[in-house]
Amino acid sequence: MNYQRLNILAIGFVLVLIPAITLGFITWKVLILLFLVYSITLGWGVFDIGSQFFMPTFWRGEKGTVSFTFDDGPDPEVTPKVLDVLREEGVKAAFFVIGRNAEKHPKLVKQILDEGHVVGNHTYNHAYVFSTAAAEKQVTEGQEVIEKIIGKKPAYFRPPFGVMNPKIADAVMKERCAIIGWDLRSQDGRIRTKEATIKRISSHLLKSTVLLFHDTNPTTPDALREIIHLCRQNGMKIVSVPEQSGIAPYHA
Repeated sequence: MNYQRLNILAIGFVLVLIPAITLGFITWKVLILLFLVYSITLGWGVFDIGSQFFMPTFWRGEKGTVSFTFDDGPDPEVTPKVLDVLREEGVKAAFFVIGRNAEKHPKLVKQILDEGHVVGNHTYNHAYVFSTAAAEKQVTEGQEVIEKIIGKKPAYFRPPFGVMNPKIADAVMKERCAIIGWDLRSQDGRIRTKEATIKRISSHLLKSTVLLFHDTNPTTPDALREIIHLCRQNGMKIVSVPEQSGIAPYHA
């Protein structure tokens, strides 16, 4: 099921149900039920990034492999520590930067690229958007900020909170970007202790392939090192998002 098919089905049912209701074969309750089913399905598509409801999404890789991704930076205190851990452990990650933060810390964005990691677009200021103009502004301005700093236009986009809608999908497709999701959220944006982050990841690790962290939480770097070790102890192969997805991270 996707957005286009849902709308086609809904319109078809309405065209059939309204005459049936008018003729007294069924009651208006059926139409209300249809609206509820439509709303629930739409909500699933909006909030589940793995649903691929509005457009194709890479969110899960090959079993036994794992990729590390980071959102919401760059942060002048945390991002350098995350980069230190990744460098020392020989891991390449993807960083989905907020354009406003990238403008404040362009040297950190360049460092991410120079150390072999991917820089992706996480919108300009991490705002919810529901209009065409707002969606295009968030996506396009994020693209422009990153391109100005690194000299490349990102081909990876991650929506804030994983929330999608038709306006965001249209703006992303206009920029010819791929949506990059995840199949395990560390919750380190909400969980503020190293131990809790490690516990959450370890309990789901063996069935997960794309991990989501935030390079804005001071406890994340220490948790990250232990999680990398845990992956290796369990025989998991750590790969980059481009390796895992087969999608080029920048426009040619």
